[in-house]
Amino acid sequence: MSVAGSGIEERFRRKGVDFEEQSAEHGGFGLELTICRQLVELHGGTLRVHAHPNEGAVFVFTLPTAGPDTQPETAASREPQQEAAFESDSFLTADEQPSATDPIRLLAVDDDPVNLKALESIFSTAPYCIATAADGPQALAMLKTNEWDAVIIDTVMPEMSGYELTRTIRESFSIAELPVLLLTARSQPEDIIAAFLSGANDYINKPIEGVELKVRVDTLTNLKRAVNKQLRLEAGWLQAQIQPHFLFNTLNTIASLGEIDPARMTHLLEEFGNYLQRSFTSKNLERLVPLEHELELLRSYLFIEKERFGKRLAIIWDIDPAIKISIPPLSIQPLVENAIRHGILKRIEGGTVRIRLTDQGEQIEAAIIDDGVGMDEETIRQALATPSKQDHGVGLYNTNRRLKQLYGQGLDISSQPGQGTVILFYLPKQPNA
Repeated sequence: MSVAGSGIEERFRRKGVDFEEQSAEHGGFGLELTICRQLVELHGGTLRVHAHPNEGAVFVFTLPTAGPDTQPETAASREPQQEAAFESDSFLTADEQPSATDPIRLLAVDDDPVNLKALESIFSTAPYCIATAADGPQALAMLKTNEWDAVIIDTVMPEMSGYELTRTIRESFSIAELPVLLLTARSQPEDIIAAFLSGANDYINKPIEGVELKVRVDTLTNLKRAVNKQLRLEAGWLQAQIQPHFLFNTLNTIASLGEIDPARMTHLLEEFGNYLQRSFTSKNLERLVPLEHELELLRSYLFIEKERFGKRLAIIWDIDPAIKISIPPLSIQPLVENAIRHGILKRIEGGTVRIRLTDQGEQIEAAIIDDGVGMDEETIRQALATPSKQDHGVGLYNTNRRLKQLYGQGLDISSQPGQGTVILFYLPKQPNA
């Protein structure tokens, strides 16, 4: 096949048609020729190019003839090999494996609709659920509205490249919290280094082979799910580590009430038992629990604290009784405990904590508001960035990470020293199953 035109530069011809992606400078011809060469070689043929600058180009390929006994390969003949690729499966237990009701949620980002259609075809069956974005800004918006198990990004896109998008994602999610797999036609060492420096977990060269892509995605998403499980276990374990002084002070309060008010003592003892039972329940290890489960734990905790601190602690409940949703376990009570211990009780006169749940249409706004000592910006940053060594509760760090894992956004904290603190987070009305 001969083509009249400007020809192809000698430096590409010498590569034996081993072209790299040159979309910006050379109109993107490198990827197509690479695909052609690989297809021809897979059939046992060769592809050559004869070209000189400004003299056009001649492409020559050869293919062996089929013998009388040659049987065409079909998709069915490859199925055993594809199934074998998944037999080694993951390190998750059977009940933690993805399924049609709990699929692997993928976000594919590419400006080429043909490539997006190809990815949708590869991940069209259970346990995958794939959504697409045409550019980086759209992808970033989608990350804030849903939970994703992995993001597949093409490196070459207008406005925001795949590398830039990955770096932006890493500002909110660690490599364990949200895996990123880059698709690239470049395989030079410097390109691979650039991919990993941008924050990618893995990369795969074009043209894409479906089975390999699935195996890589499965490996990354299994790791991400394992991290999610570890965060839930950590939250449950931390909640179970009831502070000795809280335990002893509560028992002392119960004992003192036994002398002056047996009825109050009995009620406090019942709520203390409820608090212990709900702190140690296996439900705290689940992904989501009914809102009422979390509120029962919170009511027991606040009843105990109210008995201990009396007028120093005022509590305002501002919860719409019509709200019926599922939420991450230990997502409200630890925030209220933090507000009381580190905000209100730091003041001699005490203060007020308000628990507010508001229906905002498509989502529920949860707010924990106190008039305690407040925090400066650096204290807030440290509380969200690293787990506190002094705080034995679940705390802000773990709660923030779990919310980001589930909903793409964590805690929104507004505070000033001496002005109190407002902690907000948002819950979808129909959370992911």
